[in-house]
Amino acid sequence: MRVWLRLVCALILTIIGSIQTSIGASFRPNDKRLAYRMKRQGMAARRFCRVLNIHVKASSEARLAPGVLRVSNHLTALDPIFLASKLDVCFAGKAEITRWPIVGWICRTYAMLLVDRSRKGRAKAFASQVRTRLMERGSVMVFPEGTTGDGKELLPFKTGAFESIRDWDEGRVQPIFVNVIGLNGRAMQGSEGREKVSHVHHDTFVGHVHYLAGFRRLDIELRIGPFIETQGMDRKEISKVVREAIRALAETIPAAHSSEHNAGH
Repeated sequence: MRVWLRLVCALILTIIGSIQTSIGASFRPNDKRLAYRMKRQGMAARRFCRVLNIHVKASSEARLAPGVLRVSNHLTALDPIFLASKLDVCFAGKAEITRWPIVGWICRTYAMLLVDRSRKGRAKAFASQVRTRLMERGSVMVFPEGTTGDGKELLPFKTGAFESIRDWDEGRVQPIFVNVIGLNGRAMQGSEGREKVSHVHHDTFVGHVHYLAGFRRLDIELRIGPFIETQGMDRKEISKVVREAIRALAETIPAAHSSEHNAGH
């Protein structure tokens, strides 16, 4: 019952924040709305984390990075919340998400870009959407694995999103690795924490989120790599370089973390 109460509280606060965001955005000039939505998304994510006692720390200060394609591994259903709590981004996600009750409306409120992988020929349209958003000075976050992994190894990357920065002189990518460094106050070693929270152990979105909310404390680390210039690369080359960069971030994780690393925000 305690877990459900925490989730309901987090959801209510998120809904209230989304309503305020929708109203606030309508009063802003068109060229200011995207930045406003991203900023408000970060506020909502931090509130959500506080309610569930999720502590997120980033390896570098990189909240503002306009026009950058950010790429992350995908571990849990709450990865977007972890990332948004530290980074001003708009997310790219499966079109089917918008059909989910409440969740779909929240995603639209915060300007999520949608990809429909069930329809052929949609890859170019999606890449064009991403390019447009980047040119609007919005930072876009993608999960090229396309689904959540088991926390041990990166899944093969889908290359569609990288088409958005092909043949673009201003194209930049920032690799990010989401890691779990503590569960219930106990430091996690290597991939231990990632394996414990991975979505692959649960059949449903709700069941997985309920499981994550059941931890008394969850400590997340965002390992943020340097920008990668992509001039002259095609999408497959970009995908390969970025995947190796994310893998390198994972390989530098110490075998064990001291208790100080679990301080969170």
